[in-house]
Amino acid sequence: MGLLIDPPQRNVNSRFALETAELVRVQKGDQSMGAFYHIVSRAFFTERADISKHEVIVPIAQRFGISASDVEGAWRDRRFSQTVDAFIEEARVAGATGVPAMGWPHRRAIVGMMPAAELVLRLGNEAR
Repeated sequence: MGLLIDPPQRNVNSRFALETAELVRVQKGDQSMGAFYHIVSRAFFTERADISKHEVIVPIAQRFGISASDVEGAWRDRRFSQTVDAFIEEARVAGATGVPAMGWPHRRAIVGMMPAAELVLRLGNEAR
């Protein structure tokens, strides 16, 4: 697909990024949240960015017009903690055990990096 993947050698806690994504959604809408996730995922998978770090996530949020103080306040107050907890539980029930993962209601998740042809095959199987 032309995207050079170079993930970090160890996983990081993405909780701060997930909760910040919810802040982006509330303030700027679903489309902006999707774009935020895209930028964060690209940073993690292609640049080995530590997405648990404020110095990585806050500047990305600022690109969407979210102030650093809003990000810090939401994190400090754990404003989106319950929302993210619910998403994590839904992912667990669907069988997501890692990243990336894709899921649909009432179906098992597709988990992990794989060649594009394998992903297309699995997506086709899920569509049936």
